[in-house]
Amino acid sequence: MMRFFSLDRRGLIGLIGLLACAAILYFVTLDNGISPGDLMGGDLITHQYAQVQARPSNAPGYPLYTMGGWLWFHGWRLLLPGANPTAILSSYSTLWSLLSLALLFMLLYKLTAKNLIVSFGLGAYYAVTYFFWYYSVTSEQYTSAVLLTLGIVALALAWDQAPKDAYLVGLAFLFGVALAHLVTVLFVAPGVLAFVLTKQPDLLKRPKLILKAIFAALIPLLSYAFVYMRGAQHPEWRGQGDWTTAGQWFLDFISTQQGRNELTWALSPLGGGFPEMVWAEISIVILALGVVGWALLGQRHLLLFGSTAIIYALFSFIDRFGNWYQVIMPLYPLFLLGAGVSLARLWRTRPQTLWRVAITLGLLALLVAKFIATYPLADQRNRTEDTALDAGRALAAEAPPEAIILAETGQRLALDYLAIVWDERDDLTIINTKQLANALAAGEPVLVTKEAAVYAARETRLPLRYNSWGGDLLQVATDRLPPPQSDLVAVDRMLGDGLRLVGYRLQPGDAPDAWEVDLAIKADSQPIEDWAVSVRLLSGDAEIAQQDHPAPALGFTPTSSLSSGDTAFDSFRFAIDPARQIDAARLIIYRPLPDGSFVNLAEFVLEPTITQQ
Repeated sequence: MMRFFSLDRRGLIGLIGLLACAAILYFVTLDNGISPGDLMGGDLITHQYAQVQARPSNAPGYPLYTMGGWLWFHGWRLLLPGANPTAILSSYSTLWSLLSLALLFMLLYKLTAKNLIVSFGLGAYYAVTYFFWYYSVTSEQYTSAVLLTLGIVALALAWDQAPKDAYLVGLAFLFGVALAHLVTVLFVAPGVLAFVLTKQPDLLKRPKLILKAIFAALIPLLSYAFVYMRGAQHPEWRGQGDWTTAGQWFLDFISTQQGRNELTWALSPLGGGFPEMVWAEISIVILALGVVGWALLGQRHLLLFGSTAIIYALFSFIDRFGNWYQVIMPLYPLFLLGAGVSLARLWRTRPQTLWRVAITLGLLALLVAKFIATYPLADQRNRTEDTALDAGRALAAEAPPEAIILAETGQRLALDYLAIVWDERDDLTIINTKQLANALAAGEPVLVTKEAAVYAARETRLPLRYNSWGGDLLQVATDRLPPPQSDLVAVDRMLGDGLRLVGYRLQPGDAPDAWEVDLAIKADSQPIEDWAVSVRLLSGDAEIAQQDHPAPALGFTPTSSLSSGDTAFDSFRFAIDPARQIDAARLIIYRPLPDGSFVNLAEFVLEPTITQQ
């Protein structure tokens, strides 16, 4: 096998150059964030949690890939504890893509009789095709499927050059790996079997070799014990379904019922991007050169590659409304191998100088055009839409240690991701409305996000009352107001309508650009009206920032709902240029009138409780 892939000095330099360029490109475009849509579900987030927690991924579990990803993630977390965990998860795909490019280059170098220009050009071209690039920098398994397919083809070609039983056993082992990984990789298996048996049909009369091959294919399937074991240990990971035993769930899971249900199985007109997306990915020129190259290699090679292409085409037609465009990825490098053979033949055609210049410029033009078209689509680094964790971090910054928080779905998912993947605030307990009643009945202090407070009382049918905890969190209790925070500067300012300001805090926050304003408002008697609060930060006499909302508790405890003796708490959070000096805050208690005007109940200035540094 090593002799089959032997590289001379030029080939080794070309390989290193290709991998270095690809590694740099993928590193600077590596996915390092999460969008709200990513957190809501899908293969990307499923693979990430699988590799972090050593849990089964989506059916049938990808046990070998997941176990390797677990080692990759936790190994790099130990070596680089400060590195972005999302980027580490994404780089696992980069590992497989670089190995795929290495194997593709070596196969091209072999099939093109050591033509460095053609091998490097086609390898670089594939590196910047959209799907390969995108899945090289995001957390899914498709680049590993490319490597596995190329490994199977490489073993078949090595056996063709030197027919050894070890190569056939190796092929059987890789087929078993496909069964324990991405099953559609086996689309290459019929072509490989035909390739082998048309050369040595007597292999079917060798029972010992067949038994060795079967045994080798079964070895990778032992990895499914991982899926069963982890599913048995964590029933909460099994997903939706009604299973009485772990074994029942396991058999249903590995059968990939959901994936089979997504197939269309209908001979209806083409659609869903098929087949246009195929030639958009690698160009009609590469497709045509690939088929010609397969024929130039000989009838058996054409049978190997052609039958694989036909099977992929049939699958893509059946599954054209699903993920065919991902599954078909391993077919593209097979076209590139054929294109390499065609271009190498033209390279030796007279007039050689003309053909060599044309081929070199043509490959360069294809490469540059594909790079320009793909870069803005495949670049996943620092995307503006990767804001999913912002809300989670804002909540985590406000929450006290060991807090119990009722959060809406997006916030809960963000906090879960921060705790599980980033190891941030794993002391927090995130609950849903079904769990809120039990937590309150147990006397546990519970915080609610302002988003969840919109529907919490309706869904729980509890008489919930709120006090503000911070800019995004509320304290919650039943029947009575939770006690306000105590670390306020005590004051006694009459506001009117039975209300008094009894405490406040005006100070810089933990972040350099943050300012916090907290108010405690007491009802001496039940107010008649619902009042709002306007807080305006002052630099000198100038108002440089303003926030308004119904008061208090971020608007969730209207003033007319206060009983005599109730003390309500309100919070305002500002992001201010650190260079601006904050001298005071103007506080206005008001209510809007039907005609659009306002009536003020009180207005006065608050001095900072802690001065700006």
